[in-house]
Amino acid sequence: MIHQSQPFGQEISCIMKNIGGNFLSDNQKLKHLILDSLKKFKFGILDVQEKCFEPYGYTLLVLLSESHLAIHTYPEYGSLYFNMYSCRGPKDAEPTFEILKRELKPKKILFYREDVIPVKD
Repeated sequence: MIHQSQPFGQEISCIMKNIGGNFLSDNQKLKHLILDSLKKFKFGILDVQEKCFEPYGYTLLVLLSESHLAIHTYPEYGSLYFNMYSCRGPKDAEPTFEILKRELKPKKILFYREDVIPVKD
């Protein structure tokens, strides 16, 4: 029997700006927040890749059995890019996004609507 994917999914792409706390300077704290959230909502984590950039910046890619989650930080602008797609069902990415939003406390969120999302004002 061939598996047939659901005809729907959810993608959230945005830039979170003016982030509070020390998340943009503590990559491991940010990584654990994201992985703990994915585990809480029973996502299948297949692989985790990360890269710290000099002098600053951090990328985290999480391959999920349901698709993926990616972030990239811009500490120099107090911003974080977030992208998550889940093919499990509608609104399935929202709980992880909401936890991240609650913990990071961004003052502004710009959602993807065109070809470019500015990381600074």
